[in-house]
Amino acid sequence: MHALGYRFANVFRVDALQRFGDDIWIADGPTVHFFGAPLPTRMVVVKLGDGSLWVDSPVVATAEQVGKLAQIGPVAHLASPTRLHDWRLDAWAEFFPHAQVWKAAMLDDEPPPAWKGQIDQTRFRGSAVLSEVEFFHRRSRTLVVADFAQNFRLEPKHPIRNALLRLGGVVDGGAPRDLRLSFFGAGRRAGRESVRTLLSWDFDKVVVAHGDCVDRDAKTFVERSFRWLGI
Repeated sequence: MHALGYRFANVFRVDALQRFGDDIWIADGPTVHFFGAPLPTRMVVVKLGDGSLWVDSPVVATAEQVGKLAQIGPVAHLASPTRLHDWRLDAWAEFFPHAQVWKAAMLDDEPPPAWKGQIDQTRFRGSAVLSEVEFFHRRSRTLVVADFAQNFRLEPKHPIRNALLRLGGVVDGGAPRDLRLSFFGAGRRAGRESVRTLLSWDFDKVVVAHGDCVDRDAKTFVERSFRWLGI
């Protein structure tokens, strides 16, 4: 078992890096179990203007596997958008000792100078139990979200899985229902302001940490995912 109830399964292949736009790649990592519930994982790699790499939510991999990233550029920044992802930085910090580690508590609305003007960010506020930082990669017009917006599809012949997804409120875009309950009173107003910030960005794609990424009708997806806040 790992911190915050995670347990690993499956294997990650860095050669499965997929280009998601200009200077941005995604890779699916191992499935983890969060207090018994299986969740797919995903990391994001952005090539910054100086040729270095910014890696968000790095996934479990071996030194040999992550070494393949050198074909794209040197890893300079390892970022976590939420404390639930912080533990994912540790092994990669050993692989890349010269990379700067940015745990969730170190990030806020103002991007560090290293990626200011290339990746915008905002802390999604309002939850009584959790906050996370959302990112916007300008060059590829890609919004990157973590746990607050998930996106799963129903699958034929998987009635139990489908029932759990419906119960969780994450079919075709949404925040898990237990997380929604942590927004109340002034927190809901803060959440709506955070969503308005997201919608002010000029994105046309969304990378989600859990579920299917979105490459069309991206703003509609965000509006649908947070309509429970009264947007």
